[in-house]
Amino acid sequence: MIEVLWHGRGGQGAFTAARLLGAAASLDGKRHALAFPSFGPERRGAPMRAFTKIDTVQVGDRSAVAKADFVIYLDGTLLAPGWERELKPGGICLVNTADALDDPRLLAIDADGLATELLGRPIPNTVFLGALAQLADCVDRESVEEAIRQYMPVKLHEANIKVVERAIALVQQAEVVGYAEATDGESAGQTADESETVTVLHRSAHSTATHMPQLFATVPKPSAYADTTCYTAGYLTQVNAGWRNVRPVLDADACTGCLQCYLYCPDGAIFKAASQNKAGVSVDIDLDFCKGCGVCAAACKFDALSMAPEANAKEA
Repeated sequence: MIEVLWHGRGGQGAFTAARLLGAAASLDGKRHALAFPSFGPERRGAPMRAFTKIDTVQVGDRSAVAKADFVIYLDGTLLAPGWERELKPGGICLVNTADALDDPRLLAIDADGLATELLGRPIPNTVFLGALAQLADCVDRESVEEAIRQYMPVKLHEANIKVVERAIALVQQAEVVGYAEATDGESAGQTADESETVTVLHRSAHSTATHMPQLFATVPKPSAYADTTCYTAGYLTQVNAGWRNVRPVLDADACTGCLQCYLYCPDGAIFKAASQNKAGVSVDIDLDFCKGCGVCAAACKFDALSMAPEANAKEA
């Protein structure tokens, strides 16, 4: 059985990806698949998990996946110490991040960047479907694209198929570089065992070398707040900011005081402030309660609100 564990936040499409992967794997009738989610707080931005199980026989075990062949983080801020305990021997962990990571079992993919370029929004799920189409034997590009056609709205087909194709091409490029490096290492007297690189790639070698631009890098330590705010089923030890990967940023000079953001905020995280801007009215944002849904930015007609990556805000 091939098992895939998806980590994401509400609204990132983790369960959709789990379902599409199962559909793609079972299209030819030779395999069976089961996909299901596990939600904590059922709200946008809350940490959640999804699972895909694929086998040549019917899958009857509906329990959560504890150890997987592929573990996928649709949000890199959810990667926390102990992540390796969820991997089977030879497993790979794919992480949505533009940062560098320092373990050969981690593959960093700038999925938000690729999705934003092709979809106009940082919805990373189909990027990882494309990566799996290249990395795993149970699916290929044709089956993933057919699953998209069958199970996604027609208006989303073309763009998401382009995402899959781009992700596959980038993984292929990374594998070619990895194969060359593995060959160089062996010629220098280093064996695969000595390199301690374990994979579940069935088609070619891979590497996490630093000179794989755009897609793979050698991975940084997990985000600082992941180990204090993000836990299984959405349990938080601090404030709701742990549910957020983007935050609203207010340009007070552009604000007209129309209060549409205040009216539409689903959590009351935007409030009328005591100080006033030049329009005579001012709003402020309670980041302890903001979950980063972006409703306020969408409601603002004057571009006074924008959504900025949480990682950037942490560095500031």
